[in-house]
Amino acid sequence: MMPRDGAGSMALIGGTGAVMHPIGLTGCMEIYKIDTTFQAQTPDDIDPARTKPDVPWAWKISDDVGCQNPIVARVFIQCAEALKNKTLQRGDAAQITTALHAAKTEIRNCEKAFRRLVAQHDKILQTIQTAGGLRVEKRVVNALPQIPNLQEDATLFITSAKRTLQHIAEVLNQFYGTTVNNARFDIGRKQLRALTPVPQEQVDCLEFFAAKIDRVLSLRNAQDHIPKETVIEDFHLTADAIQRPTWRVRSETEVPMLPEMIEIISALIELAEVSFFHGLMDNLPDTPGPFAYQLIQLPEDQQNKECPMRFRFELVFAHGTPPGSAK
Repeated sequence: MMPRDGAGSMALIGGTGAVMHPIGLTGCMEIYKIDTTFQAQTPDDIDPARTKPDVPWAWKISDDVGCQNPIVARVFIQCAEALKNKTLQRGDAAQITTALHAAKTEIRNCEKAFRRLVAQHDKILQTIQTAGGLRVEKRVVNALPQIPNLQEDATLFITSAKRTLQHIAEVLNQFYGTTVNNARFDIGRKQLRALTPVPQEQVDCLEFFAAKIDRVLSLRNAQDHIPKETVIEDFHLTADAIQRPTWRVRSETEVPMLPEMIEIISALIELAEVSFFHGLMDNLPDTPGPFAYQLIQLPEDQQNKECPMRFRFELVFAHGTPPGSAK
């Protein structure tokens, strides 16, 4: 036995509270405290070809939020744990877990960009308020305040939002054998309707989110395709007042940017979790005897504040309920 094959132990330093919810990924294990995310690697993760006898274990902090963050809890932990030890009629559980993790990571990129922008936005508003409004000297507003890196963070937000959509599509491709590329959920809905039986609840879910999906795709595609253009405006003056940052596709009406970012993040979280659970329920074999899988939406006051998962998915005794059905 090589030294690398001996037992290993790690003390994950940093963060608050106990270590929770270890989830295996390709090449590492992701582990959480309430306010910190860690990634740990075994010697075989680091050196899968086993070329060296003394490869160590390793861990790192990979994010400055943990399982208390709703994106982490709802997009990844609750879905990955619901998937664990399930036999699927279609789909590879490891690939689904990888896609969920990628979706979580991209929504977190959206959230990070949003929070950077909000911090600068609020700082500018506070400065203006403290000064009693914008100063106009000799009919000139000097040095109109601007948000540093607005273009970069807005672009990052849009790009990560679209990437999230494609990762969600990859989950559906696994569950249903669809071939959704470039986040074209309109094509995905057509492919789902062609299945027998039609997964109607999944189709309805995608139709419910269609407007928000189309909005993300419109903003992203207009960044690349002439003559369309995504126009991102910083604080700017109109005849009536100073306007907060907006964005729009050229020729369309400008929309306040930061409130819509909140809406997009919320929609991505909900789309990821709801479409996942529809896919999971559609791909579980019939359960034995008087048992059925049950998906329960938890009221907010019953959610664990340390890991606010929205749903509980469990096998329950359901005498008189057809095997495999949801309640």
